[in-house]
Amino acid sequence: MSEYLVGLEEVAIAVEDAKKTAEEFTMLFGIDFDYEWELPDEKLFVKSAKIGDTQLQFIESTYPDGVVAKFIQKRGEGLNHIALKVKNLDALIEKLQKNNIKLIPQQPIEVNKLPPFNGAIRYIFIHPSSFHGVLIELIEEIKT
Repeated sequence: MSEYLVGLEEVAIAVEDAKKTAEEFTMLFGIDFDYEWELPDEKLFVKSAKIGDTQLQFIESTYPDGVVAKFIQKRGEGLNHIALKVKNLDALIEKLQKNNIKLIPQQPIEVNKLPPFNGAIRYIFIHPSSFHGVLIELIEEIKT
């Protein structure tokens, strides 16, 4: 049992049109994308479906200068990041920093009432340059 890892929270795929992609996926696999939200500060829109305990997310930039738009311009549509559900995020961040792992942003971001979570979450990313070219999000649910 891991001191930090709880499970795989999400797989996020960067796309030009999240709604259209979700509709295509629904037609092919019969899964409903019950959740959608916008993160204005991050300039992105999300369509999400739960598959077991894991979210499948299609993420779309809401502005041409957003990070998802830049990702698609550079690499094309495709896997953007995976997210791990964690506990003891502060202790994990300290351990990662001691091991020279680059985190973005420098401190976790807290978001309230983000579907499909019941309460607030905190999250931070491991920069791809620190882990084999993969962007990894670390998410901790805040129990209220």
